[in-house]
Amino acid sequence: MSEQGSKSKPIQHYGRGGAGNVAPKRDTASPAPEPLTTPTLKSKMYSTGRGGTGNMAKNDFGDEARTAQDVDVPGITLPENTHHTGRGGAANLYTPTGSEALDAKTNNERVRRTSFQRGKDRAEESIKGLADKAKAAVKGGRDSNEEATS
Repeated sequence: MSEQGSKSKPIQHYGRGGAGNVAPKRDTASPAPEPLTTPTLKSKMYSTGRGGTGNMAKNDFGDEARTAQDVDVPGITLPENTHHTGRGGAANLYTPTGSEALDAKTNNERVRRTSFQRGKDRAEESIKGLADKAKAAVKGGRDSNEEATS
């Protein structure tokens, strides 16, 4: 008896299901992600919000302008109690186990703490930014007065 094993090609399912959503699996490697870079603001004005002239500001302080455009991604909170996992219906209800609920609660408390800390940090940066602007304005005024008197 000869030992010939039938080698089937791996397949890949995609979509919602059905025979039309099956294809042979490709042996191609995933593309390597390119490193993220922070763009440099090159114009004299920049947008600080979703749009509109009320959200335009002068690009006087480059670091502050760059920070104003950064968007923080909020942490993901996890459901701690029974919740729906799909489009609806009794079959899509899920009740987490005791350990899953405890893990979710721990995660959610960490996300909230991080969010509150981020808000405090922003407030401190804003105050520091205002102080730096005031110092620059006062210092600039003194330099021009000193030049005028000398």
